[in-house]
Amino acid sequence: SLSFNRAVIDYAARNREHLLYNIYRMGRRAIERGSEDYWTPSPTRINSVAEQPGGGGGAAAAGDAWAALRLPELRDPRGFIIPSDQPDFLTAVKFINALREVNVEVHRAVKDFLVNGRKYPAGSFVVLTAQAFRPHVLDMFEPQDHPNVIPYPGASPTPPYDTAGWTLAFQMGVQFDRILEPFTGPFERVADWNVPPPPGRVNTARGNRSLTLSRQVNDASRIVNRMLAAGEPVTMTPEVFYFASGGESTKRLQAWSKELGVTIQSVPVASRATRLRAPRIGLWDQYGGSMPSGWTRWILEQFEFPFTRVFAQELDAGNLNKKFDVLVFVTGAIPGTGEPGGGQGGGGAGLEAHEVPEEYRAQLGRITAEQTIPRLRQFVEAGGTVVAIGSSASNLAAHLQLPVENHLVEVGKPLPRSQYFVPGSVLQARVDTTHPIAAGLSERTDFFFNNSPVFRVRPDALGTSVRPIAAFDSPTPLRSGWAWGQHQLAGGVAAAEVTLGKGRVLLFGPEILHRAQPHGTFKLLFNSVWESVAGR
Repeated sequence: SLSFNRAVIDYAARNREHLLYNIYRMGRRAIERGSEDYWTPSPTRINSVAEQPGGGGGAAAAGDAWAALRLPELRDPRGFIIPSDQPDFLTAVKFINALREVNVEVHRAVKDFLVNGRKYPAGSFVVLTAQAFRPHVLDMFEPQDHPNVIPYPGASPTPPYDTAGWTLAFQMGVQFDRILEPFTGPFERVADWNVPPPPGRVNTARGNRSLTLSRQVNDASRIVNRMLAAGEPVTMTPEVFYFASGGESTKRLQAWSKELGVTIQSVPVASRATRLRAPRIGLWDQYGGSMPSGWTRWILEQFEFPFTRVFAQELDAGNLNKKFDVLVFVTGAIPGTGEPGGGQGGGGAGLEAHEVPEEYRAQLGRITAEQTIPRLRQFVEAGGTVVAIGSSASNLAAHLQLPVENHLVEVGKPLPRSQYFVPGSVLQARVDTTHPIAAGLSERTDFFFNNSPVFRVRPDALGTSVRPIAAFDSPTPLRSGWAWGQHQLAGGVAAAEVTLGKGRVLLFGPEILHRAQPHGTFKLLFNSVWESVAGR
């Protein structure tokens, strides 16, 4: 790698004028394409034309194909508008900052404006495609479309090497409009690298009232965690969090709402709200680290959740209910039946205690079916909550013999790749918004899916011990990326709650926290935490 790095530096030094001019040409071409009608070809569009009658060849067929590929409604957008009145605008601001950090040009409306008959409020963001970073803009807003590479007739396609779909706006649940025609408005260019959220406020009123914050807002959990840490009472309903009005409570909320950009409303005191307390979260980790656990740790820190890293030895020791309300196991944590635990990191496999510094010896070990799984069962049956994500969801379900099965099977065997395979892509599922774990989510929610588990609930358990949270109700759930045999997902359960004794196991097949990108599904973890302490 050192030789390669030196070769690149040497090439750049010898060809600096050529490289700089090509960068200029790339930027100019991007601006030109964003300033006029342009159609970016995609594998799906090309294949759809080729499959039409008469698409095999000839001048007439070629003309028809060209016309089909250049329909007006298939043009690339001239820009994207992110309305400031969407339910979780703070997450949209974080999305904008992800664009600004790579120098994407962003504008903000200084007053209300009208485009295509729709009125947008002041503060809305506008991202025009007539800019040098147009390709990245399209990458962040538009679906990725990977081709079916079939090596020979009759063969199944060669799957993508890595992640095939990552559209960040989809993952973050950002609401936006694609604008195909040129448009202007009262816009100012955003100069900040990190755009601050618009100032929040507390709308107070006299009388016997409470202050509320919508559970549609991810950052509501930051306020809740701060209030609980300060000893303030917090309650919740499926729609909102409630805080006491008056005194120090209102002063704290006024300061924090201004800082974080959340708006807190004054409403009559709720009669049916559930009391919360500070949660005791245990996040699985292992010696040497785990990338999914590390990302989860970062998310919990960003949203100010108190948590403790918990390792295999502590899990094996039992008495977990005395320490934790909820345990979180990311993908790779729970082993399959007959497999060693841990993955995507260390675990200290094969290391003796004397080979590791004393302060890290408690981190050695892996989750096992013999020692750890019985302790987890005891924890749940005594009233604890376990959150299992990705491979840990299917593996834990198998270990605990929960009444769910693999949906992706044929005659009892897992579907082969020739019939089904979905690498890292964005899929859409229907969410049961009446479920407490889905509070604040939209009925149609995008999930990051990476060959993830999909469940089938046993008929005798449906509606009794198992309640689905999200399911694939369409034969075409793909939103961005590549999905071979995606129709196999129809009817499968993506997320479910399983009652076990006095507690619950929450199974999330998709990667709801993948590298801290899918803000649109963070609330599934947050709600799992809040439900673990609701009314206790």
